[in-house]
Amino acid sequence: MAQNSKYSDKGIFLLCNTGGVEQAKQYKAQKQLSDACLHGACDPPAAYGLQYIPHKTIVDGTGKVVKNFKDVSLARDLDALL
Repeated sequence: MAQNSKYSDKGIFLLCNTGGVEQAKQYKAQKQLSDACLHGACDPPAAYGLQYIPHKTIVDGTGKVVKNFKDVSLARDLDALL
């Protein structure tokens, strides 16, 4: 979705790998992710409520978590937010 022109200039797509930088690099290569999707290693903020991997969180332009893990549909939820 990060490469889709419908969304690419409207937000930031960020993948956090909690396993470390090397695992982040390996995942990016394995999934053939472009640089349009930022990918790094860190512990996400507690507000994201990370419980399972993969975990999807949608954060609005003000930093507010608007959708978290349960029933997240990126296309549907991004369309509603934008």
